[in-house]
Amino acid sequence: MVLLDSNIFILDRFFPRDLLYLQNRTFVEQIGSFEAAISAFTLLEVCGAASFRLPIRELESWLFRFPTLYSVHVLDVFGLEGKDAGAWWNAFVVGVSEKVARKMAFGDALLLREAESHGVEAIITWNTKDFSSRTRLPILTPTAFLRRHQRLKSS
Repeated sequence: MVLLDSNIFILDRFFPRDLLYLQNRTFVEQIGSFEAAISAFTLLEVCGAASFRLPIRELESWLFRFPTLYSVHVLDVFGLEGKDAGAWWNAFVVGVSEKVARKMAFGDALLLREAESHGVEAIITWNTKDFSSRTRLPILTPTAFLRRHQRLKSS
């Protein structure tokens, strides 16, 4: 499973004139051919950005139907299995604060924490520099991921 960054969906929906749009569209059209996920925080970030541009009905559709619109899983960010809220909060804050201390934006730190805690195979983003040298996980652009995915499928 790979974890997708918000910029993929924001670019897909709102920036058809962007230089990366066609490459991004190719990636989005193939999301169903591999296991992909987003963090609940990513979903909220995408819907927050969309709230400035979409009518309320479409925004609600994004919020409540996003996993079917884009064939992605929404990761359980809470993972409270056997933990009380205080124990979860302490683990969450430590996980995020360690990343923020490495000069990461808070949203990127949340995404990286989710990726590492769920054991994903890679993070897919157009902003690879935001994660470089901050994790051992592969950080790939959508285009690089598709090339790798096609190679693996054909071998």
